[in-house]
Amino acid sequence: MTDALFVGAHPDDAEILAGGTIAKLVRLGYSVTVADATRGEMGTRGTVEERAQEAADSAKILGVTRVNLALPDGGIGNDLPAATRRVVEAIREHRPRTVFTHEFGDHHPDHNAIAQAVKYACFQSNVLKYNTGQERFLPSRLFHYVGSRNRTPRTPSFIVDVTETFEVKMEALRCFRSQLANKDYEGPETYISSDLAWHHMEARAGFFGNLIGTRYAEAFTADAPLRIDDPVSLPDV
Repeated sequence: MTDALFVGAHPDDAEILAGGTIAKLVRLGYSVTVADATRGEMGTRGTVEERAQEAADSAKILGVTRVNLALPDGGIGNDLPAATRRVVEAIREHRPRTVFTHEFGDHHPDHNAIAQAVKYACFQSNVLKYNTGQERFLPSRLFHYVGSRNRTPRTPSFIVDVTETFEVKMEALRCFRSQLANKDYEGPETYISSDLAWHHMEARAGFFGNLIGTRYAEAFTADAPLRIDDPVSLPDV
């Protein structure tokens, strides 16, 4: 079993949107699994082999288990039942208490598609007659990353202070040598490979940190209200 399953459409998505939270959960003693839905084979930069090694290197830094669902890059939404089934298999195998994935309305079609597949899968994984040859399992919570590319970010359901693990997140992201800003890698320029992308990642973390009175933070939405048994114990802002 794993305590938290983070599903990203492509290798590096989980780190970009929730790397600080992943590192924080590991530091708190939780077991974390990162599932990359695709191998990133349609990416402008990097080969499948390079991206697999980058993902493995990042997983070592974060201290997580990493798996790949082998869904088609650029085509997750072309067969949502198949994508849902692969996520159900992952949920039943790793049996996470909490699942994190992309939000709906993201700029990338694969992000939207895997968000839908994960939502379906969190339900179907507990359906007895949805047969994958595994025992059924129901995660307790489904959370979505809050991004802000080309739009105003959604109002978060909760925000995680990642000030102490932000540098771990950035170290993990530097593993993605073919994707992010790297003057030693030859390849076509993309937004994500620009210095501007690094600036935006730090600015986003600073923006959410400002909302809760910390230096850096990451934000999430919840599919259902969150239960709080002791409101007085919540940290000061």
